[in-house]
Amino acid sequence: MQEAISDKTPSAAPKSADHAYAEIKRAIVDMRYLPGESMREEELARSLGVSRTPVREAFRRLGAEGWLEIRPNQGARVRVWSVRDVEEIFEARALIEPYLVGCAVARISAEDVEVLHRLATEMRAIAHAIDESGALEKWFVANRAFHEILTSASGNTRLNQTLNSMKEIPLIKWTFRNYTEEDRERSVQQHSEIVEAIRSGDREWAESTMKSHILAARQSVLQKLKANQGAVPVENKPKTDKRRQPYA
Repeated sequence: MQEAISDKTPSAAPKSADHAYAEIKRAIVDMRYLPGESMREEELARSLGVSRTPVREAFRRLGAEGWLEIRPNQGARVRVWSVRDVEEIFEARALIEPYLVGCAVARISAEDVEVLHRLATEMRAIAHAIDESGALEKWFVANRAFHEILTSASGNTRLNQTLNSMKEIPLIKWTFRNYTEEDRERSVQQHSEIVEAIRSGDREWAESTMKSHILAARQSVLQKLKANQGAVPVENKPKTDKRRQPYA
């Protein structure tokens, strides 16, 4: 009996810590916790069905990765993205993502090109019905799939992982929420142009369009950030805690 307990104990703690880390990170990405919002160990431990120790370890990891700000004697809060953060993220994307798209031109399958075309068409339809319930989330999902197919087709796993670590942040969702009609129209047009460039086998065209796409998004985000005193604003919380329910 003691041997069985010993066998389970070493693996149970890491598993709980990994579970807490994954779920808390997902909650931040999904914006169930907003920039600047505090996160309580006790509340999260209860929601996740674990002790406070795995939550504390998850906080440590997320703090090291830049998702949380750990404040002495004050706990953790979701990081607030500054103008400089945004500049660095988009500068890095503008260097990496066009290169990966260029690599993908010669490697991508015909099936994936058709999926890209379908996603671009879907995003255009969403852009024209953006006020419908769930439209922004559909846009985000389609856009993420579009970019992931492109960069995965490059064949450069390490650069793609580096890129994805930057694109996963809640800032991306905040960007979509604050796009103007002109921003959305520009975005869908550039997506369609990227697909056409790939179909034509034109690496230079694909790379330049992707770079323009990223830099245009950068300009739009920076304008809105500066209008909000240089940081992603903390939105008003909903009256209920429905954002937190997916932990159950």
